[in-house]
Amino acid sequence: MTAVQEGPLTPRRSALAAQIRAFGLWDWGISAFSSVILTFVFAAYITTGVATAGIEDPAAAQAATDRASALLSSTQMWAAVAVALLAPLLGSLADTGGHRNTLLRITTLATGVLVALMVTVAMDPAFVLWGCVLIAAAVVTSELALVFVNSVLPQISTEQNRGRISGTAWALGYWGSILCMVLVLFVMPGTGLLGITSERGWNLRAIALFTALWIIVFTLPIMRWVPPSPRDPSAPRWTPWDGYRQIGRRLVRTWRDEPQMLHFLVASAVYRDGLGAVFTLAGVIAAGAYGFSTVMIIVFGIAANLIAGVGVFIGGRVEDRVGPRAVIVASLVAVIVLGCVILVAGTAAAFWAAGLALCFFVGPINASSRTLLTRLSDPDRYTENFGLYATSGRAFGFLGTGAFTLAVTHLGGVTMGILGIVAVLLLGLVLFLPVRLGAAGRAPVGPSPAEEREADG
Repeated sequence: MTAVQEGPLTPRRSALAAQIRAFGLWDWGISAFSSVILTFVFAAYITTGVATAGIEDPAAAQAATDRASALLSSTQMWAAVAVALLAPLLGSLADTGGHRNTLLRITTLATGVLVALMVTVAMDPAFVLWGCVLIAAAVVTSELALVFVNSVLPQISTEQNRGRISGTAWALGYWGSILCMVLVLFVMPGTGLLGITSERGWNLRAIALFTALWIIVFTLPIMRWVPPSPRDPSAPRWTPWDGYRQIGRRLVRTWRDEPQMLHFLVASAVYRDGLGAVFTLAGVIAAGAYGFSTVMIIVFGIAANLIAGVGVFIGGRVEDRVGPRAVIVASLVAVIVLGCVILVAGTAAAFWAAGLALCFFVGPINASSRTLLTRLSDPDRYTENFGLYATSGRAFGFLGTGAFTLAVTHLGGVTMGILGIVAVLLLGLVLFLPVRLGAAGRAPVGPSPAEEREADG
């Protein structure tokens, strides 16, 4: 009998409910980093504001923007390398030494602190490198924190409600992004609201500080309510070198004994990178192919996150009934078809309609992939496997953007870049279909829906 099925008045049930809420609030809080800092506001502030401050010649300003964009991309690349190296290593430490909760707290708080430090990035070209380094460092800490928080999921759920809890948390991440973006829009123009003007970029620098507070406030509950971290008392003393040796042995063992796990990691890395490119390059496509203004792009982003949140919220409940495999396959097919509609139609109206419809299916793929990994994993290796999950994603992190660039370069026009993204998603689907998931991919066998609702409290 699991803890989830205990009586409704026991202290354990109360603590479990608090842990589930804290798990969802973590997504609500941390999502502000990717939406406000990486996608819509602060990265653009560095490349188009900080880099060009004081430059009046349009050609020189464009050259400065290009250099800053290249520097931002370069630092992000090194951040990806750091995540790839550290995620499985720290995952191994978390599993063998029982340090998951400590590492979760450190990486989450570090993300908030790094975002807060972005307030120091003044409107001066001398601060471009500093801003890029801060963003790259926050990428590392936020992705490592995601590894640790993902491994909490199996402790606060059963197979019967795991999809629902995962999907709801992912939906809260999208909806938290929306609210945070709406709030920052009030100070973004720099018209003096709350005494914040655009002088020396203070309107955008203040947004970084607000985002940091948002992250810290909404991730604090998991610091208090995160369940105890499992520890193997028989494990030898951990060292980095032993950690990498363990990872090597783990990969060999996976290749030999768990080929379906390795196959899933590769396939999911490909299609997850395609999905990442959808959101990363949506603004570029909207502006370059359809002439969207900055305000229109932000409005589209808010609508996209709203619909994505609804999709993943519903998808989590569907997953508990049909299993993660069916959700992943059906959603990937829908995303590929809608991407082709955008490409063939080639109009702004089609981009709005099909693009927003496409967003409905993105979240369920990510949330169900997270659930599926927990069902494939040995309970003693949850965090380590999520570390490998992050590393595999980074190892294939060039596919989506690379295919987009190749399509634009050789086929002509930003619109054709959509074809490159669709090709990566199709490759991911083709790789995923033959994976032998067994019971892990099917609907869980367990209590009736009424019993599940009672178990959820």
